Amino acid sequence: MASCHRILAAALGLSAFGRAAPPAELVSALERLRDQKSYSWEVINADPGPVAQEFDTKLGRVTSVQQNTSPNLKGQIDRNGDVRLRREWADGLRLDTILTKEGASVTLTPEGWMTDREILTAQADERLRSQTPTPRFLWLRRADRPEFRRPDEELLPFLKVDGPYEAAGGSYVARLQSTPREDASDPASQVTVKMNVRNGAIRDYEVSVETTRRATRARVAIPVSEQRIVVITYVPVTRIDIPPEARAKLAAGARGSGVRPP
Repeated sequence: MASCHRILAAALGLSAFGRAAPPAELVSALERLRDQKSYSWEVINADPGPVAQEFDTKLGRVTSVQQNTSPNLKGQIDRNGDVRLRREWADGLRLDTILTKEGASVTLTPEGWMTDREILTAQADERLRSQTPTPRFLWLRRADRPEFRRPDEELLPFLKVDGPYEAAGGSYVARLQSTPREDASDPASQVTVKMNVRNGAIRDYEVSVETTRRATRARVAIPVSEQRIVVITYVPVTRIDIPPEARAKLAAGARGSGVRPP
């Protein structure tokens, strides 16, 4: 299944509801989020099971097992624009990543702090050593260029997305539809975003995606869903903590690329 972040971005890019502007309270809360130079957030991914679904096909009865493998995430952006992420998976793996405003990144892995280039090189080496994925290759793949969007990056497009919005008790619900591409590699998806506003600020929001996944051999479209909750904390972070080893890695990478060290 495509990333929930990419599906939401695609739906926002294609949505054209009507002529009604977003509610004033929601606009004000989104503008407040836009103006935050520093804050923290947490992403809690729902785990559906695993859930088994059975389908009758021309080839017989097929069982599909759905399980959300996305990590829970804690993030911070400091006043300088640097970001620190902590991702935790259900199997116990935890990876910390620091991304500088200039685009450099380092990740704390089971083998210590590694730059993005070192992670890519290690993945290539691991592929050469083994024909099947090894435990090392699996965590290297997770460490490679984390896919995420900050709440301001994800929600600010709603300033330009007209309604209708369902509003009740400080909550605003938008329902978006992403259409499949011409090559049909991405199926149509229904995206629901619920933004909860309290004291003039978006404190948390929930993203739900309903789509399908095509089982190639069975030639059937299997319904799948994904859900996550994002909690925002409006407490400024003057500067994220960068351990000496991570700072040295970032400095070495900056010298090699001509980027100013952090």
